[in-house]
Amino acid sequence: MNSEAMRFSVPATAQARVRQLVEATNARAAVHKLTAYALDISAPFLADYHDVDGRLIGKRPTVTVTISGDIPRHQGWTVIARLDHDEEGETITSLFPGLPESDAEAARQHRTIENFCQGCSVARHRTATYLARHENGEMRQLGTTCVEPYTGLPIKGLEALWRFGTLKDSDWDGDEGGIPADLRVPVIEVLRVAAAVVTQDGRFYSRSEQWKNTVPTADSVEAYFFDRKAPQEWRDAINAEPDAASTAAAVLAWAIQGYGSLSEYRHKVGQLAKGETVDPRHLPTLVSAIAGWHRDQEKEATERAAQNSKPQGTVGERITTSATVTTVIELEERYYGYHAQRRRLIKFQDPSGNVYVWFSSSATIPDKGDEVELTGTVKDHSIYNETAQTVLTRCRVAEREPVAA
Repeated sequence: MNSEAMRFSVPATAQARVRQLVEATNARAAVHKLTAYALDISAPFLADYHDVDGRLIGKRPTVTVTISGDIPRHQGWTVIARLDHDEEGETITSLFPGLPESDAEAARQHRTIENFCQGCSVARHRTATYLARHENGEMRQLGTTCVEPYTGLPIKGLEALWRFGTLKDSDWDGDEGGIPADLRVPVIEVLRVAAAVVTQDGRFYSRSEQWKNTVPTADSVEAYFFDRKAPQEWRDAINAEPDAASTAAAVLAWAIQGYGSLSEYRHKVGQLAKGETVDPRHLPTLVSAIAGWHRDQEKEATERAAQNSKPQGTVGERITTSATVTTVIELEERYYGYHAQRRRLIKFQDPSGNVYVWFSSSATIPDKGDEVELTGTVKDHSIYNETAQTVLTRCRVAEREPVAA
């Protein structure tokens, strides 16, 4: 007998099924007094996973399966191939699993005679015949019933062992046709795609903003990886964003810096960013790192600009300026009898970095990030955290008119 090994990879989730099939095959072969094959399964590792269209979309926990054993041989004879004959006269050759290359080459070179058995020399309709090879190089094409009498090898036992040859190409995910549940996506790729989507959409959209008839950024990223109906032109445009990769690298570094932070959110994002890949169910959290990074970038830019802030106007003067809302803080309500007055602290910054403060009790106020035309009366000039501020009162805020191109 020749000791040979078959080696192939399967999803890590299929380990139990592989063990069951090998055990069942060995049990069936043992009935015909054939030696059992040994099974070895490696530790899981991440391997590339391609979608049905060949597109690489992530990585998947995978194991390497090694099935080794003695190829049955009796008195110098080995059954090396099965020849399946179809109704159109075509013959399909299936090599015995784990066959040495010398035997495999001999099977490929052998000229078969359809439906003919050299054991009984009877030509009749057969759906399958077998090639047997002697150690001296002699070849025989045998019908099913002649294999055992001619070679001494049990055909039913051989057919049982033949199942090992089908394991490599088996569909371990069944017929669902969906994305595997254990698929993982590279972290840096998720951030790259998220950065490109934000560039195309003009800003990050959270899932809480769906009422605005916008597509959340996380949904767009998921569609890029998992939606088989997503237009290829859209994916191509995402891939063509020139600054997406550098932005992704910056966001990754920012996210990892947050690992161990007292902020539960920053720690969670940092934990995800530290891994090579991410589970798709955590993808929305990782994608939100783009928004967090942008907020920090804007905050740092605002703080740098505020270092140049100077008092504006004189007390009592009515002034008007273009500005961006940088802060909106809810303050403690004031009570007048049974009536509660809502109060908010709103900060603005003009293009030169000058900071304005308004303590507003108005029912309608602008949102953070809004670009406005601000008019107010100078109430005071103050210093807060070493930044000069112009305190305004009786403010009027109007949406800034877009600048004509």
